[in-house]
Amino acid sequence: MTARSLSLTNLMKHYGGLQRAVDDVSLDVAPGEFITFLGPSGSGKTTTLMMIAGFQEPSGGQINIAGRSVEHIPAYERNIGVVFQNYALFPHMTVEHNVAFPLKMRGVGKKEREPKSKDALARVGLQGFADRHPGELSGGQQQRVALARALVFEPDLILLDEPLGALDKNLREHMQLELKRIHREAGVTMIYVTHDQTEAMTMSDRIAVFNSGRIEQVGTPLDVYFKPKTKFVASFVGDSNLIDADVVGRDGSVKASDLGQFNVDLSDHRPGERVSLLIRPEMIRLRKDSHQDPNVHSCQFTIESMVNYGDNILVIGTAGQTNLRVRVPSLDGKWLREGMMCIAEWNRDNVHVVSGP
Repeated sequence: MTARSLSLTNLMKHYGGLQRAVDDVSLDVAPGEFITFLGPSGSGKTTTLMMIAGFQEPSGGQINIAGRSVEHIPAYERNIGVVFQNYALFPHMTVEHNVAFPLKMRGVGKKEREPKSKDALARVGLQGFADRHPGELSGGQQQRVALARALVFEPDLILLDEPLGALDKNLREHMQLELKRIHREAGVTMIYVTHDQTEAMTMSDRIAVFNSGRIEQVGTPLDVYFKPKTKFVASFVGDSNLIDADVVGRDGSVKASDLGQFNVDLSDHRPGERVSLLIRPEMIRLRKDSHQDPNVHSCQFTIESMVNYGDNILVIGTAGQTNLRVRVPSLDGKWLREGMMCIAEWNRDNVHVVSGP
């Protein structure tokens, strides 16, 4: 299967005089890459996917697949496989006939369709299911049939629109690993749409974070998580503490009203500037007593409430008037109690400057 590149240039979609659903989106996807469009409902991610597929026509901009402009080419001529959340299988057809349907529509003969369909089913682990009907399969098996149907005609791209949304938690986690395996073995370029951060972090080579019709950041899962470029990305991807602070020195020192003064990397900011600091809850430690360490900043912390998740405890409290969320391993948090005072501390390297307010 040949992987193809995808390039979006100033892509736009608007409906009459209403707000633009997609507003000047540009993105380059490398051949064989697995990239996820992540964002809340109404952020433009699915509309962008539908324009790539050819189901919606752009109001402006370009869509290029392997260097070929396709924005005015019908969907059936784009050689793109699409997997929807509801799978869209034909209930009266067997699994094999469902998978073979795209080949039949392309004029592939029956003798050639059969081995191609069985090979596609083997790729998704459904050998021996060819003669069953969709109604006889579980949700996860139906999802695999839909994926086999998208793979069978060797598409240039595969687009997946929240395909795991209807599955339960355990099956969804299993299918995340299966999708990653299939992508690795097939080598095809995949574009995945979801609002689920865990799915995006688990499967993606890169993540494009959408908000209000625009892409706010494109990066690896670790970059998006640890080095978000905007306050929206910092708050949408993972749990976060966003703290307003003032730059008070050219040496990288900042001052947050209730947390005191400490140093961060401020290469792009000047004294007097207002910034936002990101501290992930799992990067904060709670101690009974403070200790001296030049690389650690500490402050008094009052515990207001605690939520036990089994493997970790979410501790919610305040440092002065500043709200902080802290995640600690359950075994390390046995001594914590609601209402108690303790010390919250974090390493200097674990504070990231996001932007001004």
